Amino acid sequence: MADRTALHVGIDLGTSTSSLAHVRSDGNPEIVPNSDGERLTPSVVFFDRYEGIKLVGSAAKDGGDPDRTVRHIKKKMDDPAFFVEIDGEKWTPTEISALILAKLRKDCSKLIGQIDDVVITVPANFNELARKATVTAGRLAGLSVKRIVNEPTAAALYYAHTQSVQGRVLVYDLGGGTLDITILDIDRDNVDILLSEGARHLGGSDFDEILIDLIGEKFREQNGKDLILDEHQRRRLLAAAEDTKKRLSKLNVVSEKIGSEDFGLAEVELSRDSFEEAIRRLLTRTVMLVEQALDNLGLQPNEIDHVVLVGGSTRIPKVQELLTNQFGRPPISCGNVDECVALGAALFAQRARRVSEVCNHSYGTLALIEDAVTREASVQNSIVIPKNTPIPCSMSQTYMTSEDNEELIEVEITQGEDLDPRYVDIIGKISLRVPPGRPAGCQVTVTYSYDENQRVRAQVYDEESGLRKDISIEYKGDGVLPDEEIERKSAYLKKVKIA
Repeated sequence: MADRTALHVGIDLGTSTSSLAHVRSDGNPEIVPNSDGERLTPSVVFFDRYEGIKLVGSAAKDGGDPDRTVRHIKKKMDDPAFFVEIDGEKWTPTEISALILAKLRKDCSKLIGQIDDVVITVPANFNELARKATVTAGRLAGLSVKRIVNEPTAAALYYAHTQSVQGRVLVYDLGGGTLDITILDIDRDNVDILLSEGARHLGGSDFDEILIDLIGEKFREQNGKDLILDEHQRRRLLAAAEDTKKRLSKLNVVSEKIGSEDFGLAEVELSRDSFEEAIRRLLTRTVMLVEQALDNLGLQPNEIDHVVLVGGSTRIPKVQELLTNQFGRPPISCGNVDECVALGAALFAQRARRVSEVCNHSYGTLALIEDAVTREASVQNSIVIPKNTPIPCSMSQTYMTSEDNEELIEVEITQGEDLDPRYVDIIGKISLRVPPGRPAGCQVTVTYSYDENQRVRAQVYDEESGLRKDISIEYKGDGVLPDEEIERKSAYLKKVKIA
């Protein structure tokens, strides 16, 4: 077993699969297999009704009852209202993710020693709630989450370490549930993130949904009736669709026997061309996001030194073809595109390199803003720290009180890029009581600070009275558990049988 004090562990908590890596004594990272001998653990949990065991991974995929099987829970990490109810017990996305992390910790510790401190990766476009939910999932699993690092950043570290990728690099990360486009500069062991763009719900699981619709059309042509009768059958077919998608990345045509003797059988033949045409709209969207990322930095494709691939969905030949057309040369693939995020996270945990990240969302406040032309005032989202600002950073904006005799200044802290308050998240509030009897127009300065651990602090300063108040921004949504609840649920999860 490895020396416990020397463990540098990174975890990729993925939409479709998860993995854990550590840095060996020779300085190179490696994936630690689970107890089934697999390098990638499917991010699937099955709730057994008889023995109370929570199966995680491949055994969960084959659990047999889709109504007791939870997949793609990562897509719900920012939804404080979402839960899965099984046997009268409610499970949040954070708790289900904790079961996956607990499986990785339990299995991998048998090979490398006790695992405590870890770095966990998240999509670059994860919002505040989803990031905090990920940290909490780690704590529930008995892990000390030292840092959260963006998936493309971790992958870039791995490419720099193993492929000697240097210069201006675009990371195209198309995984099971999300797309991240990150542009960065790599100079030996120094990584400076310039920009991150992405889409929260665009990835392999979306391709799977389209594929089963395509299979359904083929079945209908042969049998004259719909293949999908209910959600139970649809979930079963999703697992088969995922395998079909992988085969279509290697073969031009595949055939599947679909249906049953009672319901009707069909030999469904699918071509790579028909599948790629079916997902063309989504693939075109990824190309547009790449163009948007380049435009935001004022870059042309020929100013990118390397395009590197991350995520299992980049194995789709059409993805590589589109990127080759866009940049005039093929992208670089390390081969193990499913593993490079975890491997890079382990390197990040080692802290043998400097990484300069950017702010992945804008932070602002709601303010009454007057239109310069119409002179009409409306409440808008006023951005203080723009998205993609290098961190750590501290930025300020000065506002004026709008009414006479205001005694309470309230600053609502927003996360998001839109000016319309309806399309941003309120992640905190500061209330500052000021002396009475003041006229409208008193200056109030709002300052936000964003540190390297992606923690945000906010300060409101009243210029006239000299009063100020500052807080650490903590998301207060239902999806964030207080410390005492985390301790209680962590103790409960320790008693849960996980296999």
